Order: sequence, then C-alpha cells, then structure tokens
Amino acid sequence: MATLAQFEASTSELSAAVKEIEHYCRTVEPSVELVPNDTLQPLVPPDAPSEVRRARRSILASIAKLQTLLGEPPDFLQHLAGQNQLLACLQWLCEFQVLACIPLSGTVPFKDVVDLTGVPETQLCRVVRLTVTAGFLREPEPGHVAHSALSAPFVTTPSFLDAAMFLSETAAPAALQMAVATQRFGHSQRPNESAYNVAFNTSVPFASARAQRPKLQRQWPAYLRYGMDDVDASVTDILTRLDWLSLGNASVVEVSTRSPAIAIALADLYPALHFVVQISETESSGRVPPQSTSDGWTLASSTSSRPATPGLGSRIVIQQRTPGTPQTVYDAAVYILRLPSPSPGMPSLLLPTRITAELSAHIGVLRASSRATLILIARLLPEPGTVDPNVEAIARVRDLSLLQMANEREIEMVELIDMLNGVRDSMGRLVVVNKLRSRNDATIAMEVRYQAYGDRQAVPSVSTNA
Repeated sequence: MATLAQFEASTSELSAAVKEIEHYCRTVEPSVELVPNDTLQPLVPPDAPSEVRRARRSILASIAKLQTLLGEPPDFLQHLAGQNQLLACLQWLCEFQVLACIPLSGTVPFKDVVDLTGVPETQLCRVVRLTVTAGFLREPEPGHVAHSALSAPFVTTPSFLDAAMFLSETAAPAALQMAVATQRFGHSQRPNESAYNVAFNTSVPFASARAQRPKLQRQWPAYLRYGMDDVDASVTDILTRLDWLSLGNASVVEVSTRSPAIAIALADLYPALHFVVQISETESSGRVPPQSTSDGWTLASSTSSRPATPGLGSRIVIQQRTPGTPQTVYDAAVYILRLPSPSPGMPSLLLPTRITAELSAHIGVLRASSRATLILIARLLPEPGTVDPNVEAIARVRDLSLLQMANEREIEMVELIDMLNGVRDSMGRLVVVNKLRSRNDATIAMEVRYQAYGDRQAVPSVSTNA
C-alpha cells in the first residue's frame, strides 16, 4: 500500500532527525540537559549548526505528514477550531499588551497582570490556559503566569507581534471574505475588487491603504517575513550549495539588491572572492545611502574614503545601477539576480517586462565570456506534489494571500522559462544549465548561460556541494 510506504518513510525520517538532535543536545550542548524545563531557551537554538536546524525542520515536516496520513475528519475540524481560538487569544493578548506585563524571568500572579491591564481576571485565565496548551506562555503554579520559549520572543522581537496582529486583524478577515469576493467580482484582477475590499468595505486598494497607514507599513513586511517565510536565509542557504571555491579569486556581482547582506555572508565564507553589490538607484536621491546589516556592520558606497566593513571592505564594493540598464561589469564570473516577487505594490502583470529587461541587460556580458554565469534567484509557486508538503503549503498560503489582499498571484516555473526563452540576440540565446531548490521554502536558483546558435554542445554548469 502506498500509504503504508509513506507512513514507514515518515517514521524513518522522524527517527533519524530525532537522533540528530539528541546527539547535538548530549554532545555539543550538554548544558541543555542541566537546564530546568521552565527555561526560555529552546531545545534547538536559532544559532545551532545547519544540520541540526535541518533536523528540526525534518521533524516538523514528518509530524505533519503523519498527521495527514492518520487524521480523520473530526481531527481535521478540531485542529481548525483550535487554531482559530489560538489566533483569537493571541490577538486578545496583544491588544491588551498582556505579554509585556509578564516578566521575561520568573512568574507573576494573574492578579498583578489584571491590575496592570484592566482586563477581567476570569478571561485572562481562560485565554492564557488555552495558549499554554500550545506552548505559548506557562502556568508553573496555580494562579501564576510566566513566559515560555515560544512566547518570550514576542516581547523581545516586536516584529512577531506585528505579524500576529496583521494576521488576526487584516489577513484572516480578508481570507474569510474570499467567497463573497468571488461572487461579487468573479475573476477580476483589479486591486480594489479583492477580498480585502469586501472585508473592510472599502474601494481603496490594499497597496494604497498600506502607503497611507504606518501601522500597515510596519505589519505587512513582518507578516511576509515571519508568516510566509520571506527571509534571506534561504537565499544564502541555496547559494552556499554552489562550489564557489572553484572560482578562485573571481568577481561576483549581486544585481539590483536591497542590501549587501547576501554579499557579506558569501564574502565571509569565501575569502578569495570579490563582490560588487549593485543597489537600485532611487528616484529621490542621486547617491546610495550606507547599508546597515543586522550585526551592526555598515557598508558605505564605493566613493567612501573609509573601509566598508571590518576585514571585508576591500572585497565588497557598492555601486548604483538603474534596473534594466546594460550591465557594465564585464569581468565577473557570476552575476546574481534576485527576481522580484509579486506583491500588492508590484503587480504580476508588470513583472514579465521588468524581468525580461534585466535578463536582456546581461546578455552582452554573458555572450562576451563563455564561463560567465547568471544565477537567477526566484520564489516560484511549485508544481503540486513536487516539494515537501510544508514548503508547498507555505507557498500556497502566500499565493492565496496575494489573491485575497490584491488579486495578485505568484509566478510559476513555466512562466519564468517562457521569459528566458524570449531573451536572445542575433548570435545566440540564454539557456538554463542547472536548477537548485531551497531546502526550506519555494526559492529556486537557476544557472543561466549564453549559448550560440548551432552550438549543440552542453553548456557546463557550476558544480555544487550538495
């Protein structure tokens, strides 16, 4: 039976991943066993080795597969009901700023929280006790509440709160009006005829509302990052699987990026490489402002008289470049182009023109050097069943969120291939020589090279470490 084979495969994957984390906890982090179970330290910290983090994700994916194989209709409905109530409780806790009234260390009586927030004690107890069942907050002794490893970051990292509030106040209400929007507007692609417009009884598109409201400006990026896994970590992960060591002291150009974070990460890992980071020119300024990274490093523009970063400044140069203009760095071995994703402010109908312009802008440098490679980084909607179910689920959540907020959608692989096939000149065209998928999300990397007409010899790809 196919389901039995899937069950056995999932249990085997689960067992192997559990052993990986057990080994890490007992040999690499033996202090984990000595910490009481009321600690705020997670079992697998964010800075754990990559293989341990992968084991963590594997465990969660295996559990999800097993739940799918074993679940029955009552289980499915009970899970939905529980998630619905958890979201409502999280909104309640955020609305009354309850989480900030609980100390990060130690416990506090429910009564003290009531005195600070003014909420009814009975409601506070009922809300907290439900979230405790999901590991969010703790009740270490009757009548006292404390933070857990899951809830504490919502105090120390306000973006988590922003993401949660956007989900409860904006995304969820819009999602529940999707059927009404279909009945009223059909297959409309207008941004002001979406489920969001129905939910909030407005004719203002979400992109315009976000531009007018600082709260939405803050919440939407947080929701993308944490609610839909839109982070640079997966980009770095997929790029490190390429064999950069084989390039020696070559130059790498990162094209039309928002920050030098990816270049800094690669430069730190591969000391022989040199990087040119091309930040898009802004309409309001003729210069590129300094770019700050999360660890406090600052890269000034290439005209700065001081080193860009400690130890890395001599290998990273920042330039200005207008998207779609011909690439002027001719001697690079690799050009990294991170393609834009559809969003309420970037309609999917405009993306093909923008992407094709960037591809055409690089055909000259790729034609000039048979060894030059263009690496396209894109978040694409995966074909059904081709990736891990958890990865596909997040990708489809994002796709539907775009529909509900602005009648937008994610790009599919076939669309990107069609764009590539359309980029050519009188001597040759661009061809895909290799594809790499992220282990964690729907991000994909495509190695592209120039192939002359009549050249049937396979174009070599950059070898990978994975």
